[in-house]
Amino acid sequence: MEKAVSKILGEIHEDGEGFYALWRGVRLYSVFQGVYGLAQRRPVGFEALIRGRKADGRILGPGEILSGASGLEDLVTMDRLFRAIHLHNFVRFRPRGVWVFLNVHPEVAIHGRKYGPFFGHLLSYLGLSSWEVVIEILEAGIGERADLLEASRYYRSMGCLIAVDDFGAGHSNFDRIWMLRPEIVKLDRMMISQATRNTDLGRVFPEIVSLIRSSGSLALAEGVEVPEEGRMILDTEIDLVQGFLFGLPRTEIGLSSSPALDKAMEGLRSQRSETGENRDLEKIVRGLLSVSREVRPENPVLSEPMLRSLFGLDPRLIRIFVLDGSGCQIGENLSRSRMTDKGDPRFLPLLETRRADWSRRSYFREAIRRPGEVVVSTPYLSTTGAHLCRTLAICVGEEKTCRILCLDIDMTGPGH
Repeated sequence: MEKAVSKILGEIHEDGEGFYALWRGVRLYSVFQGVYGLAQRRPVGFEALIRGRKADGRILGPGEILSGASGLEDLVTMDRLFRAIHLHNFVRFRPRGVWVFLNVHPEVAIHGRKYGPFFGHLLSYLGLSSWEVVIEILEAGIGERADLLEASRYYRSMGCLIAVDDFGAGHSNFDRIWMLRPEIVKLDRMMISQATRNTDLGRVFPEIVSLIRSSGSLALAEGVEVPEEGRMILDTEIDLVQGFLFGLPRTEIGLSSSPALDKAMEGLRSQRSETGENRDLEKIVRGLLSVSREVRPENPVLSEPMLRSLFGLDPRLIRIFVLDGSGCQIGENLSRSRMTDKGDPRFLPLLETRRADWSRRSYFREAIRRPGEVVVSTPYLSTTGAHLCRTLAICVGEEKTCRILCLDIDMTGPGH
């Protein structure tokens, strides 16, 4: 056995509470917090967290314990000891088909190999497969450090998964995600909390999640603590969740589902059953479908009075416009009033939209792809009104003379 592994194993003991180590008068032990798959509705992994208990019973967190490190060599030893305690306790419960998430200090990830090979030999000694391990690297520690990127490649070459931790804390940016290409991105709890209180961030948050997933990573929301955060998370494409709402860190590992998660999922399903997706727009959708049936191959142009009649369906409907099959606008916008499209004078150069090309907009592409169906865009900043809106669109008529009827809904008024 490698000397570095033997040194650490000599510090580990077992009693009725599990595996532990005594380090400078502090008992070090593991607690595990469940990571739940929203699709699976059960734990798919557990984050291992170190705790210290002093002789007087006071509990220490990781920061307090690591503050006692006297230098790099001491830090490497402590970090390795933490991981060895965690993996011994993980193996003790023998959970199958789940991950164990391990935090590795950035300095240890970079310099640890100078102190002899360790982690691969530890996995082998405990009979663990590398795919069962997720190595967490702090997003703030990545920066431009090529050595940390190289360290992540080292763990990945062993077969471990890589997770970027605390994304969204401080000066986060997607460059680090694209450089590291992690299997999992853990969204910082402060971003989750702020998204429930800040309307603008709340609208953008689902797009952040989608961008992470489009980059090839699973999105994990960590630090979810209150029901409002849970409901917000469940309305996005988040893959994994973790936090006090779903389960506190415990010394035992249990594979049962989280009652809070089950309750939240059932509540969301019930809400969607009662209200339906975009149910608040149902009246406008019905009116749009009704008007679209008036389009005839011999006369693909809808009359202005017929289009204006749609304004009576909902006070949030502020603008109507029509596109041809190539995405170019036919005629001017029809507005609820002459004042509607004046908006912010700073955006005046964008207000003239005759023959404007909207072919790159998602609502146009979706409407062309699904003729006869009403499609609804996600909220976005309208360039013709300088406010947040959603666009409903439907493609009608024959292929060569088709028209796309578009309605803009104001997202800044009552109800939004």
